[in-house]
Amino acid sequence: MRLGAFISLMLIVFVVLVVALLAYTSYQEKKRRQALEQLASHLGMQFTANGIQLPSLAEAGFELLQRGSARRFYNCLSKRLINGTEISVFDYQYTTGSGHRRNTHRLSVFAAYREDLHLPSFRLHPENTFFHGIAKAFGMKDINFESHPYFSRSYLLRGEDEEQVRLRFHPGVLRFLEEHPNCAAEGCGSHLIFWRSGKQLEPQAIANFIRLGEELVQRLSPI
Repeated sequence: MRLGAFISLMLIVFVVLVVALLAYTSYQEKKRRQALEQLASHLGMQFTANGIQLPSLAEAGFELLQRGSARRFYNCLSKRLINGTEISVFDYQYTTGSGHRRNTHRLSVFAAYREDLHLPSFRLHPENTFFHGIAKAFGMKDINFESHPYFSRSYLLRGEDEEQVRLRFHPGVLRFLEEHPNCAAEGCGSHLIFWRSGKQLEPQAIANFIRLGEELVQRLSPI
């Protein structure tokens, strides 16, 4: 086989593989969208596939929702609870790096809004070197609890008003987070977001994830 013919064959194979990959990705996204839409109907929630606007969350200035570029919010399930809390869970995607080091991150995020939540500004992440670096860069220290050493070893908690953060992270909240490892959350005023670190959940796990988010809101509410 001549070199020119070989190169042409390789190009054809490459194009076929790319088309097949795009078709498979599209199929998987459609399958997930349909499963989440069915779940929303089952749970009595509204479903929005695309074009989701989150202006109030953007105003809260959450670090998670400002990461990277090409940020995308989609597949949103939402509902207003009897007590007035507005909850939603959505797929969130963003990109970091460029070229061969370009990475796409996908997460499932629970969000809650309630006017009387009055949360102090805080960020909670599983303990790791990366987030320790962020905390130091912003001059924030890790808030630990002598009464709950397992929580303190497992999580990095930061907030400008340490006294208020400690009041909200009472033993009931600390126990909840000890029982559910690898959680992450940010709170500010009337807003709370909650996610499992670095993970987009399968549709069958979303209902339980919503229940966990609702429980965290309840535990963090003013006493």
